[in-house]
Amino acid sequence: MKDVPEVVEGYPGRSLAVAFAIGIALVIILSVFLYMSRETGNRIGEMRQAWHSYSVETTPRGYWISDIRADFGYGGLIHNFKNYVLRQDPDYGPILRQQSARLLGTIQAYRNSDPSQVELDALRQIEDVALEYTGNIPLIEEGIAAGQTAEQIDTRVRVDDSGALAALATLETLWVEERDRSLSGMVRAFSDGERLVRNFSVLLVGLIVLVGVVAILTTLLIANILRTNRRLQAELTLREQVELAERKLARAVEQSPTSILITDTDLNIEYANRKFFDLSGYTADEVYGHTPKMLQSGYSGQGVYKDLMVRLKQGQSWYGVFRNLRKDGAHYWVSTAIFPLVDQNGSVTHYIGIGEDITETRRTREQFAQVQKMEAVNILAGSVAHDFNNVLMSVIGNADLIELDADGNEDVQTSVSHIRIAARRAQALVRKMLTFARQRPRNPQRGDLVKATQEALELIKVSAPPSIETRFDVEIDAAFSDFDTTLFFQTLLNLCHNAFEAMGDQPGEVVLRISRADDDALDDLPDEAIGVIRLDVADTGPGMSDEVQQKVFEPFFSTKPVGKGTGLGLTIVHNSVEESHGRVELHSEPGKGTRFSLFYPMMPALSPEQQAELRAVAGDEHVLLVDDDENVLYVTRRLLTRYGYRVEAYSDPQRALEAFRAAPESYDVLLTDLMMPGLTGTDLIAAARSLRPDIPTILVSSYFDDAETPDDGDSTVRVQKPVDVQSLARIIRTSLHQVSKQKLTTLHRP
Repeated sequence: MKDVPEVVEGYPGRSLAVAFAIGIALVIILSVFLYMSRETGNRIGEMRQAWHSYSVETTPRGYWISDIRADFGYGGLIHNFKNYVLRQDPDYGPILRQQSARLLGTIQAYRNSDPSQVELDALRQIEDVALEYTGNIPLIEEGIAAGQTAEQIDTRVRVDDSGALAALATLETLWVEERDRSLSGMVRAFSDGERLVRNFSVLLVGLIVLVGVVAILTTLLIANILRTNRRLQAELTLREQVELAERKLARAVEQSPTSILITDTDLNIEYANRKFFDLSGYTADEVYGHTPKMLQSGYSGQGVYKDLMVRLKQGQSWYGVFRNLRKDGAHYWVSTAIFPLVDQNGSVTHYIGIGEDITETRRTREQFAQVQKMEAVNILAGSVAHDFNNVLMSVIGNADLIELDADGNEDVQTSVSHIRIAARRAQALVRKMLTFARQRPRNPQRGDLVKATQEALELIKVSAPPSIETRFDVEIDAAFSDFDTTLFFQTLLNLCHNAFEAMGDQPGEVVLRISRADDDALDDLPDEAIGVIRLDVADTGPGMSDEVQQKVFEPFFSTKPVGKGTGLGLTIVHNSVEESHGRVELHSEPGKGTRFSLFYPMMPALSPEQQAELRAVAGDEHVLLVDDDENVLYVTRRLLTRYGYRVEAYSDPQRALEAFRAAPESYDVLLTDLMMPGLTGTDLIAAARSLRPDIPTILVSSYFDDAETPDDGDSTVRVQKPVDVQSLARIIRTSLHQVSKQKLTTLHRP
């Protein structure tokens, strides 16, 4: 029994120890629980504070800065203030005051958010400039009322806004830095909280037996924290994906091969991509805030733009092709689609225009049309020229006969001169079509450009208006070159006629001047050339713009009204001069007249024997003349007979061939038309050559084709219709002379 007290006495001690142990355990458990609760609360507080800093403090300031830039930047107060000064449109006054009021309200809201001193200083700078702009609005209105110019008003109201713009950039920089810090703190708080929760979860599992209710509550708390953390992480991830998608979309639009233009409902441009700037040649400062009217070239009528606006206001899309005007004055074609942009409520907020550059496609199409035009001219020339030139030959020949029978009658001589003038005009018209259609040299012969110009000037003066003086300044006595006389006459006629039409009824003068140019005026001179001849055709007319000068030599280009010109005249000039191994130089300024300078190779003058040979027309040889046109046959036979030739004429080539077969040695020359029914001139020459190879042959036609030229070397002389019979007699004389020289050469050959 003595031990019981000890036991009893020791029981309280053990109980106290157990209680103490239990107390210690409870204290430890409570301390752990309190510590976990405190740390958990701290993590949650950090996450709440980070989220609050991002969503409550950083985000509103971003909105305020965006509003400040919209109302203050180049799309707002600054831009409209300058537009008000330049355009003096009274509608800008109310707009500026509204923007100023919104801007000042935004600045005050920003101040109330307890910003830093740097931000306050920046806001003050922006506010001072905004107030200065607003205070100058009455000065603009006074200047407009006083009729002052934009430069005068600008001198009075000019505001230095560079500091304010720099302050706005400072606000944006501070906001970006604060946003980045908030996001970094938020991510760090979430990561620490997640790590703490995971560590505490292991301990809480061991304590769950002792503190079931606490464990359950703690588990629920942990689960809630984890769900919140995952939700926030998912939200951040989604936001990053949206921002990435927006950046990709922005890059795709900016790098699109089509031009993209976005305007508001008043057609003020708010966005344009890189392709638009490349096509138009404008910069962003020249485009933003303006309407697309700067692109209108005048090619599309106003009805097109009215239809476009009607469709857009009805919420419909518009599709079409525009010929737009670049900043440098050039044009480009775009296939355009314009459609309205609607918001979630179905209201139209903007218009979007998408244009595909089709300039090269249009240019290819125009070149194809040009080829078709040339083919049409070729067909027209081939089908009309032959018959028309036969008529002209009959007219010219009969005029020559009348002149020979006139016996000095001046009235008859005058009438014959007018007939020749009319015939030569008609001849020039047909030659113009033929020369352009064939694009190849004609019959160049050595001649004096001075004399040829004087002869052409006689006809040019007849067609000149009374108010225009035409004169010829000669600085050299003679200027020999190899050229086609008819084409040269046509060249001068085209240049002078264009000058007359350009001056109209206004007084002025057309001056032809011939002189010697420097040898380097032509790059490729013939070996026989002894210099360069310069022939200027200058007028005092209205001149030409640079754009017209670039196109003036293009086929079918004309500034004249429809029906007033073919667009071939200057093309013929250019081609005919180049065919003579020369070149054309154009100098013109608006209001200062125009000068065409024609450069020809200067060739040695013909010897007296050669000149006498060219002048010789008479003879007594036997000529076999063949032409299916009775009128041409009649007048040609009569005139050749007047020059002494014995002419045997046939309108049927088969009968002419039978006559030649009967006595081939009796004929001295064969003169035949090319296109005849039953037997062409080439076939007739070939048949005659098979009987007598040395017979001189002359082939006459309105239009020569390489496929129809006889394959007999260069012995057949080809003559272009219409040709006066005197020239034809001279050609016969020259052909017979060449045959005689060949025979002499053959006889004396060892």
